[in-house]
Amino acid sequence: MTTAQIAPRETIGRTDPRERIVHPQEWPVYDDFALAEVLELLAHGRSFDYDYGDEIAALEAAFAVYHGRRHALATASGTAALLAAYYALGLAPGDEVIVSDFTFFSTATPLFLLGAVPVLCDAGDERGNVAVDGVAELVTERTAAIAVTHLWGHPCDLGGLRKLADARGLALLEDCSHAHGSTYRSRPVGCAGDVAVYSLGGRKMVSGGMGGMLLTDDEDVYARACLLANFRHRTDLTISAPDYEPFLITGLGGNFRISPVAAVLAKSHFDALGELVETRLANLSALVDGLSALEGIEAIPVDDACTTGASYDTNVVVDPSCPFTRDELAARLQDEGLKVRAPATKPLHRFPIFQGAAPAWSPTSAAAVAAAATANARPFPVAERLFGQWLKLPVNFLWDASGTIVEPYLNVCEEVLGPTGPRER
Repeated sequence: MTTAQIAPRETIGRTDPRERIVHPQEWPVYDDFALAEVLELLAHGRSFDYDYGDEIAALEAAFAVYHGRRHALATASGTAALLAAYYALGLAPGDEVIVSDFTFFSTATPLFLLGAVPVLCDAGDERGNVAVDGVAELVTERTAAIAVTHLWGHPCDLGGLRKLADARGLALLEDCSHAHGSTYRSRPVGCAGDVAVYSLGGRKMVSGGMGGMLLTDDEDVYARACLLANFRHRTDLTISAPDYEPFLITGLGGNFRISPVAAVLAKSHFDALGELVETRLANLSALVDGLSALEGIEAIPVDDACTTGASYDTNVVVDPSCPFTRDELAARLQDEGLKVRAPATKPLHRFPIFQGAAPAWSPTSAAAVAAAATANARPFPVAERLFGQWLKLPVNFLWDASGTIVEPYLNVCEEVLGPTGPRER
């Protein structure tokens, strides 16, 4: 998919006559080939799929081959894939799972449905990811798994985490929802975990509007996840282990199927992932390099062993030398028409559900919420500091090869952070 193939939309352009900057259409966008295929599906009434048709099979095969995994399972969302993954790992009520504090809440909240307890790990580096030593300090006799997020697309230390998990007999789950196209030591993320999960929804670089993907090499993990997410005919077409034969018709109580429409849309992005990553990173590099040359703005370093792929979000650091606080700078730039702000994803320890506020759930889930509140009643200083310093850049408008907003953004930022200084308060 090239930007030349993307049909113009009426929504492109100014939405407010006072805006100084014309933004392109916000991601996701789809080329004409994908749109034509979707129309063909709809014309034949194929907005759903119980039979494991070609569209879903092709998407799963592409993910499996790219990551070198034996099994891929497409789901209705990344959250559904996470729940299926935790279930398939055999987590029981009271089991603890060490989870990144700095992640989207759905990395952890499905654990409550199983009665498992998320134990939050503070950020261990300037990129917001966990460090191996920090994870190791939280392992107890109740720990069953480690779940890490490659925050904003920067991979965690997968070598160290895999070694730790193996030494302690723990499962390792990779949440790759921010990390389409990211690599660790020249391999795609999603290859190191016992199970890995991607989101294929919203404004992810690979997006079907809604969708998720689960990857594993373990036959039993795949079978249990597939049975939770599906029932006949998908299950009897793809599960061969005899132990699961009695459940192929009924499944195990869930229905997390992806639609063929979403599969087609996501596959169109996945097929063009290399080009999409290259374009977005070129635009981001130009924007971040220009911003980091200004007073009080710093780039977040990328580890030499890693690439950040499509960078679901990219932030810069507003440091103490800046004439504005992060929030003041965001407000000033927003006044000038720039789509910047504090990160939408905030540390999990800030949310009531991780502080013991349980809704009218089952006693098992309520007990897990209470246990999580006790386990996480401690400070998270690194995540707090980073969240207060970061300024989120408009990555969703940086998919076009022309990079139309890079120069206007830099011009405005130079005006705001130039000799005029901070506004009066």
